[in-house]
Amino acid sequence: MISAGKKNKFLLCIIAIVMVICTIFSVVQPTVAHAAENGISYDKTNVLDDLQSSSVNGKPFDIKKYPFDESRDIQIVSFVEYCYSYKANMLDNYGLYIYIYNPKGLNLDADSRQNKIQMATSYGADGVPNGYTKFNLEFCNTVDEGNYKHLFYKFKVVDRQVNGKTFAQRVNSNERRYDVSGVELLTYGKQNATEYGIGGSYIFTGYAEGYGPDENAKSTLSCVVEDLETLELTVHHTNFRTNVSSLGADHYNEVNTVYFAVPERVFEMYGKLQKIRAEWWEYKTKMAAVTSNQNFYNQMLQYTGTYTGEHNSSVPIWLYSGYSGQSGQGYCIHNFDWTFNKSLETQSSLLMVQTYFSKKVSDILPYAFYSPAVSVDSVFSFLYSDPIAGDVDSTQVQEWIYNYSNDLGHGYIDCNGRQISVDLFEDSVDEGRTMGYNDKTIDLSDTFDLNSYDSNHSWWDKLWDYGFSWPATNGDYKDVAPIYELKSPDLTGSDGDIASRLLVNKDDVSHLKEFYDTEVANGNRVILFRFANTDYYCAPAFAPHVENITKTDTYVAQQTVFFDFDIIELTFNKDGEYHVIPVVSSPTDIVNGFTQPPARFQWWKVILAVIMLILLVIILWPVLPYIIQGIIWVILLPFKLIKAIINGVKKSQEQRKNSNEEE
Repeated sequence: MISAGKKNKFLLCIIAIVMVICTIFSVVQPTVAHAAENGISYDKTNVLDDLQSSSVNGKPFDIKKYPFDESRDIQIVSFVEYCYSYKANMLDNYGLYIYIYNPKGLNLDADSRQNKIQMATSYGADGVPNGYTKFNLEFCNTVDEGNYKHLFYKFKVVDRQVNGKTFAQRVNSNERRYDVSGVELLTYGKQNATEYGIGGSYIFTGYAEGYGPDENAKSTLSCVVEDLETLELTVHHTNFRTNVSSLGADHYNEVNTVYFAVPERVFEMYGKLQKIRAEWWEYKTKMAAVTSNQNFYNQMLQYTGTYTGEHNSSVPIWLYSGYSGQSGQGYCIHNFDWTFNKSLETQSSLLMVQTYFSKKVSDILPYAFYSPAVSVDSVFSFLYSDPIAGDVDSTQVQEWIYNYSNDLGHGYIDCNGRQISVDLFEDSVDEGRTMGYNDKTIDLSDTFDLNSYDSNHSWWDKLWDYGFSWPATNGDYKDVAPIYELKSPDLTGSDGDIASRLLVNKDDVSHLKEFYDTEVANGNRVILFRFANTDYYCAPAFAPHVENITKTDTYVAQQTVFFDFDIIELTFNKDGEYHVIPVVSSPTDIVNGFTQPPARFQWWKVILAVIMLILLVIILWPVLPYIIQGIIWVILLPFKLIKAIINGVKKSQEQRKNSNEEE
């Protein structure tokens, strides 16, 4: 219950509060007066009433300066510090509010938890911000009808402890500074919020009436707005998958990278880029099935997102035996299934062994994709394994995740308040990584290795894992720099060479080249940020008991995804002096496509061809000399014809010469 003294102060603040609304266009002291009805919380006061009863630079707020305009982006019209007091018992009404000008009239999802404001929460000895944090925005109200519908929005900053302190505990009571770098707002129909740059330092002095040292003093509250340096980055994503990794057969190192441009002037002022701080929500997908068998794909679609339960006659048997990864002749390995609590089996005509790997057992079929088979592009394609299903584009995978029905009601993953079904993901990620929310600062010196299969597997391992048919298994990368400044020589050579050199997707090389040329011409440098090294699993498979098909026409795959990836800060280093710059960059989902297993070179075909050649020689040995003579004769025949033609020409010329001499 509010005490009489606090209640009087609250009513005094509401009835006749003198507060400050600071605009990003103002660098002088704008004083604003606002009056509200008794008992109305400031959260509930109308956004348009607040603005129209305010003043900027001593002049009344003029709504004509804020028209609907398709060419303008969202801006903060005002930033309000409400009822601050250095007295702990008078902070009940304290709050920070922002007023948003929405010139495009976008239909913002005002209640989304993806709406945030990024503000400084730590400062260096020189008073310059050196750490930023995102805070949720609580929707207060908007103009919901009339000529100004959705033109203005009002939000409250949801404060919380950062490093043990709230804003009230962090600010200096004599000069309260709030550094705002950007605001993230979600528009209906979008998956990710858009960040709008603000770059303002709001410095408040004095107190609202009744909240200072002298409870009877009139308001002395004032505000000055100063520019805050920010970097607006347009971030592009690429990925790279190596040959088979040290984790073993069917595992591949995957590097996820974003690239962006930074103005040259920043490097000249602050030195080299030393650290990058970013946040994301990390999850590992469950196993996805990709098939080139249209009939089987149609069957799978009937069961995606449904509970398979225990075996019954109404459910196809393939759903219980799952996919099988085939190896050698006479036996197969059931690598996983989609049956509730079903064990994995190793089957043979001689033995049956039961093993249990709960991580790869699921009671639902989460992903199913159709992709036509793609053959090896080589004149020696007959020496490789049969073509199976092709790649699945990243857009297809994202759309599957976004549109998944979640009819089973298992809930959603922890992902910035978004409704993304938990059905689609494992309950863990790669060893040494963090599932869910990540806030990481990666230093230039934080190098990593990408170890190939050959780094810890012998020739016998390879023979056991792949038989006489295996993909490329070599190719280590040592001391890979997570932050790399792109240079012109890096972009020379074929697209494949560039991709391997820079650890980027071959399909993205052309865009990277174009981006580099454009940005360098504009006086910028291009940075590659390799923020994650994870495992990609991909194995050939077949579906047993489907129209008696045993041909490997399918593969299964699993990858790590990163939702709402966002760069927060860049830290520069000039002769040991560090400088942090907040980044304005819209969050993005990083979900790669599924790529087919690499074609396996089948040595047994080479051996078989050699054996057949030897047998052919043995069979033909009695007539082999004649065959060789015939081959030689055929080979020499064109040369003999040419010689005959030349001799004929010479003879004709000699006859003509002799005839002329006789005349």
